[in-house]
Amino acid sequence: MIDAPQFTRRRALALALGCGAVAGFAAPGARAETFRRVGAAFGTTVSVTLLARDAAQAEAAFAAAFAQIRHVDKIASLHRPDSEISRLNRDGFFDRPDPALTAMLAMAAEMHAASEGAFDISVQPLWLAFDAAAKAGGWPDAGEIARIGAHVDAGRIAFDARQVRFGLPGMGITLNGLAQGYAADRVALALAGAGITQAFIDTGELAARGARPDGAPWRAALQHPRDRAASLGLADVAGCLATSGDYQYFWSPDFARNHIIDPRSGASPTELATACVLAKTGLLADALSTAVFVTGVARGRALLERFGAEALFVDKAGAMTMTPNFPFRRLDTASAN
Repeated sequence: MIDAPQFTRRRALALALGCGAVAGFAAPGARAETFRRVGAAFGTTVSVTLLARDAAQAEAAFAAAFAQIRHVDKIASLHRPDSEISRLNRDGFFDRPDPALTAMLAMAAEMHAASEGAFDISVQPLWLAFDAAAKAGGWPDAGEIARIGAHVDAGRIAFDARQVRFGLPGMGITLNGLAQGYAADRVALALAGAGITQAFIDTGELAARGARPDGAPWRAALQHPRDRAASLGLADVAGCLATSGDYQYFWSPDFARNHIIDPRSGASPTELATACVLAKTGLLADALSTAVFVTGVARGRALLERFGAEALFVDKAGAMTMTPNFPFRRLDTASAN
C-alpha cells in the first residue's frame, strides 16, 4: 500500500515556475527577490523557492525550512539505523516518540480506518519480501505472501506520547506515504514564521504559499506515467499536491508488480498508473494519494469527498479522469507562464 521504504523516490511532479527562480532573481517591478535552495532528503532532491526582501531574510528562512526537513527525515528514514522508525521496527516499541512521529501515526490510523484498510503503514514486511525476492530473480508464492501478510495490520499499532508499540510480532512500518507531505507542512510553517508569504516547496510532494512573482499561481507539470520525457499537463498548486505512481519503483517491466501494495491482497492494485491528489495539507495529500491508488477511482472519489480533496487519475490504459475541481490544464492549451 505505502510508498517503497528503500528507494530513491523519482519525481512524479516537476516544478514549472516560469519565473526564472534562481538565487537572487528580481521579479520585474517587485521589491522582493526570488531565491532557491536545493538539498537532499528522503532519498531524493528537495528544494525551496521563496520571495524575500533580501538575502538575509532568505538565509534565515532556508535555515528554518531545511532544519524541518532534516528533522522529519531523521524520524522517518528507513535508511538510518538511528531513526525513530528504524528503532521501532527493530525493537517492536519506541519510548517517548517525537510529536512528529505521533502526528504521522495519527494520520495513518485515520486513513487506515477511512479507507477500510487500503492504507496501511504496516505493509513494510511485504515490501521487504517482494524486493528481496525480485532482486534474487524470484517471487514469493501465495502461501508465503499469506504468511507475511499475517503480520500486516495497522490496527495493532498502539501509540501515545509515552510509547509506540506493535501488537504483533514481526511487524514493521514505513512512513514513506506520509513523511514527505508532512515535511512540506512543516516547511510551510517555518517559512511563515520567517515572514515568507510567497514560496514553492518540493519535498518530494509539493506545497505553495501565496503566488509566483508575476502574481500567477505556482504550477507543477504532472509526470506522464509511461513516458519519462513527457508531462500530462499543468496543475495549480493551491495547497499541497502529492502523487503515487506504479512507475516510481517496480519489480516487473509491465509495472504490474510495483511498490504500492494493497495490504488486503498482498498484490499491487491493477486499475491505476498514477494518482495526483490536491489537499489542504501535505500530510493529508500524501496519505490520500496512496489510499486512492489502492482503492481505485470509484471508491477513491468518496474518500476524496470525505476529506475535501481533489484528484487526477490515469489508469493502466492511459485514460485520464479527474474530480470536478482539480485545477488542471492539458499541455496543448496550457502555458507555464
